[in-house]
Amino acid sequence: MHAVHSGGALGGSLEAWRHSHLAELPADVRDAMLAEAFVVTVPAGNVIGENNRPTLALIHSGLTRVVLSGPDGRTATVRYAGAGQILGLTSAIANGSPWLGYAITECRITFLNPETLRRFGQTDARVAWSLARQMARVCYEVIDTLGANVFGTIDQRVSRHLLELAVRQPEGLVVMADQHELAQSVGSVREVVARSLRSLRERGVLRRLPKGGLLIVRPEVLEGVAAGLDTSTTSGE
Repeated sequence: MHAVHSGGALGGSLEAWRHSHLAELPADVRDAMLAEAFVVTVPAGNVIGENNRPTLALIHSGLTRVVLSGPDGRTATVRYAGAGQILGLTSAIANGSPWLGYAITECRITFLNPETLRRFGQTDARVAWSLARQMARVCYEVIDTLGANVFGTIDQRVSRHLLELAVRQPEGLVVMADQHELAQSVGSVREVVARSLRSLRERGVLRRLPKGGLLIVRPEVLEGVAAGLDTSTTSGE
């Protein structure tokens, strides 16, 4: 269940707004948007927003992913978004979207009114241009992720997504996603991902944690594999 906050919680919305690309918008637009906003805590694993409805979400904290589902039920991650980023801009502008957003970790989110954003975008050229710039950024992020999934080896794809999914904890960079979730992220199957993870563990790049999850012991090696600069790990597709 999502926990809904109001009142003083919107102070966090203003701070998140200032650290996002929405800060480019005029102050009167910001004030109008936040006047209609509400803050929600979304538990890990939950869908952000509602299916088939425009959603505009400003992330305060936590990590999210945007996925595309295939006809066979498999999914592929097309974008990650964390604190200060926006989910659902295409949904808000186009009044619908084929993507779904999920909370990877518990997320604190401000939900904004898509209709209000569209109204400002249709009547204020400053807003329209700012939104076009932000849409271009999102487009580049999606193309970058899809390109890596299409052209990268399985080891490159797994390494890239491990780095994206990592959360800083006292032990270091920790990934709590299991093999099934990683397979969904890279658009592969669990058995193939398991071979890639085993190879990375054998090289000392990853280590299983007693409480669950994976510790990235050598992030610089993982970055090299993700970039295609280190081909020592070759688990195959």
